Amino acid sequence: MDDVTLLSLYAEAQAALARIEERRRLSPVRRPWKIRCFITERQALAWLDTTSVEASAFTVDGRGSVGGAAYDLTHWRQAVGAPVTLGTLRADSIGLLDWLGVHDAPAPAGPWATPGLPLADVRQRVAQWQAEAATLPPSPPLLHGARLALAWRRRAPIGRGDAVASFLIGDRHGPGRWDASFGGLVALGFRASGAAWKIADPAQFDRLWLRAIALGACDHLDQEVRLRAYAERAAAHIASRRRPGRLKDVLMMAMSRPFITSRLVADQLNLTSAGAIKLLGIATDAGLLLERSGQSSYRSYIIPVSHAPHASTAPDPLIDPQITDFWSEA
Repeated sequence: MDDVTLLSLYAEAQAALARIEERRRLSPVRRPWKIRCFITERQALAWLDTTSVEASAFTVDGRGSVGGAAYDLTHWRQAVGAPVTLGTLRADSIGLLDWLGVHDAPAPAGPWATPGLPLADVRQRVAQWQAEAATLPPSPPLLHGARLALAWRRRAPIGRGDAVASFLIGDRHGPGRWDASFGGLVALGFRASGAAWKIADPAQFDRLWLRAIALGACDHLDQEVRLRAYAERAAAHIASRRRPGRLKDVLMMAMSRPFITSRLVADQLNLTSAGAIKLLGIATDAGLLLERSGQSSYRSYIIPVSHAPHASTAPDPLIDPQITDFWSEA
C-alpha cells in the first residue's frame, strides 16, 4: 500500500466506519436507524442482484426484526445480517455455503433456464477459491475484502448469484468486522457511485471498493442525521403537550418502520381502533406524520424524513486514480 491515493482512501473508509460504530452506541435514534440501515443495505444488494424493492415492502415486528418482500433478493438473502466467522470464510466450504443458503440447484424450469451446478461441484469450486484466497498477499482487512470479492466474482464458483455472494463475503471480511454493516454497505456505496466496477482491473477495483465503503457509510450517517433532527422536533412537540398519551410510542413505531397503519398501532400498543386513529391524526396535524394512502383503517403513514441516496462529488478513481437519548431503547 505505497500508493498515496490508496492510503488516503483506506483512511477515509476506516474513519467512516468508526463514525458509524460511534453513532450506533451513542445516537438517541440508534434503534430505528439500525432498522432503516438494514433495509437500505438489503435494497442495495437487490440492486446488485438486478432486482428492486421499495422500502414499504418490508415489515418490522415488535422486536425490530425485519422481514423482506417476497422477491426482493433472488440470491442468498439469509446471509444478510447473519454472523459468520473468518475461519468459515477462509477454510470451511460447507459452512460458507450454509451461511449463504446454497442448496442443490433445482432442475431448469424451462428450456432457456440456466442449469445450476450440483452442490458437490459447488463445494469443490468454493474450496478451490479458498485455496486461491490463501495465496493472496497479506493486506489490511478492508482491502483484503475487496480482493476476496474480486477473486470470487472471477471464479464464480456457485454459477448463479456470484456477484451478490462476492459482495457479502468481501463485506463480512471488511466492514462486517465492525458494527457498521449488515453485509450490504459496500453494495450501497457502489450503487451511489455509479462506477464501472465490473470492468475495473485489480488495482482500480481496490480503489473503487474503498471509496464504496466510505460512500455507503456516509449514506448511513446522513440518514442518522436526518432521523435525529426529526426526533428532536418530535420530542419538542411531545413536551409541549399537556397530555401526550401514547404519542411518543406511536412516533417511535413510525421511525422504526417504513410505514404504519392504525391497525398496527392498535395491535402493538393495545389500543382501540378509535384511539389509534386519534393519535395518528394528532401526529399528522402536527406535521410529524404524512398520510400516504388508503381510507379509514387502511390509511398508512410515514415520517416526513427524506432519504435520497446521492453520489459523491469526488472524482471517480476509475477515471483518474491520482485524484483524490430521548428515543433510546435498551
